[in-house]
Amino acid sequence: MKLRFVFTLLFLLLTALMLPVMAFAAPQNSADGVPLFFNGKQLKPEVAPRIIKDVTMVPIRIIAEELGSKVEWNQAAHKVIIMKDSMKIEMVIDQLSATVNGVTNKLDSAPLLIEGNTLLPVRFIAENMGVEVNWNDVQRAVYLQEKRVSPGDKPSPVNPDTAPTNKPLPVIKTIEMTTSQLLIKADSGELKPTQFTLQNPRRIVVDIPNAVLDPSLYKDQANKSGESVSSNVYVANVRYSLYNVNPGAVRIVLDMKEPMDLKWEAGLNTAALAGVLQKGAKYKVVIDPGHGDQDPGAKAVNGSTEKEFNLSMGLKVYKLLQKEALIEPFLTRNDDTFVPLDDRAEFANSRNADLFVSIHGNSYTSASTGTETYYYKSDSDLFAQIMHKHLTAATGLPDRGVRQQPFRVVKATNMPAVLLEVGYLSNERDTALMFDEAFQDRVALAIVAGIKEQLKIQ
Repeated sequence: MKLRFVFTLLFLLLTALMLPVMAFAAPQNSADGVPLFFNGKQLKPEVAPRIIKDVTMVPIRIIAEELGSKVEWNQAAHKVIIMKDSMKIEMVIDQLSATVNGVTNKLDSAPLLIEGNTLLPVRFIAENMGVEVNWNDVQRAVYLQEKRVSPGDKPSPVNPDTAPTNKPLPVIKTIEMTTSQLLIKADSGELKPTQFTLQNPRRIVVDIPNAVLDPSLYKDQANKSGESVSSNVYVANVRYSLYNVNPGAVRIVLDMKEPMDLKWEAGLNTAALAGVLQKGAKYKVVIDPGHGDQDPGAKAVNGSTEKEFNLSMGLKVYKLLQKEALIEPFLTRNDDTFVPLDDRAEFANSRNADLFVSIHGNSYTSASTGTETYYYKSDSDLFAQIMHKHLTAATGLPDRGVRQQPFRVVKATNMPAVLLEVGYLSNERDTALMFDEAFQDRVALAIVAGIKEQLKIQ
């Protein structure tokens, strides 16, 4: 996979998004600041976002720089100028308007200058900089997600399972873990759950979009959350919260004592769900040999291609995992087939996989050499460190470190996910090793060892 660190940022589909009224989340004039996340990564601005008179104000420079924009400050005029491609935004501190390519826009609140940092109303960011904004009521945090839309793309069709609706949302009144079932009951409507697992400690997470909790379930009114006693020998605790306010979403977390699978026995698309835990569940691990078919990846100096190396490594790892009693392995491809990036992620997500490992070969210059491990989401950081430790020991190549990059397959997957760059196919020595049978066997064993350490399997 070619080394790349430049990503196209396109600004289309300008959508007016507003955060819900958040008087419940912080005082009207909150100078303490709230956490700020961008594309799943927490940002550390010099001045944190804050809520002032029910308007959420966010620092513009760190967000603009994440988007690849240029920010200039005119001290004499107290003016901020943001430029990206053909877009130019100008605003003046304490003035209730801003211009976008010369067109005046009214602001919910005037820009503020705090400790040398300019703060803007979050709705203005959403409308003009191609960013979706959400407020997490439980964490009391601002989440920004960059919109990535290619020129000519049509808006994505609305998913009826997750799209907000104008109808009253189902109110969940019962969450109970009996000796044999997880029972979830609402007053009306349809409950359409999704689920995934988390490790260390092991948890089963159930998300129910377009639903809210009955306030009588709250044990913690401020965080709109609570817990209930589990009567099931495999479940230590049941926790729940109003995970998102707009649109409503409920999250239920089962703290597990042992690996189990949750299967819905009845109630899908009704107001009452019944789930059962099945014994003998295995950890699901997806191995992703990168590229394939018409997408050969990088060309090796010996005339081979990256897709050949990736597949050979993937098959070796898969066969080793099949020997593990507690692991059920899956391959995104087992032959010279092309699988789109989003399909690879969906393959893992639809199986509620516990781990995702994408295998690649790198390419840059003939002098480039070494092993790298990539991750994106915070829940993948430890997994990346573990995998890199085993991988570098096996390759014997220079350690180029663990790096965070938004590669699609580690960004769109729901579980801890890593992308391994075993060595450089543009380097003669790296390539000779990478196509050596003994080297591949050694690396495959290392990958399996890393997976087992992450899953705490002896």
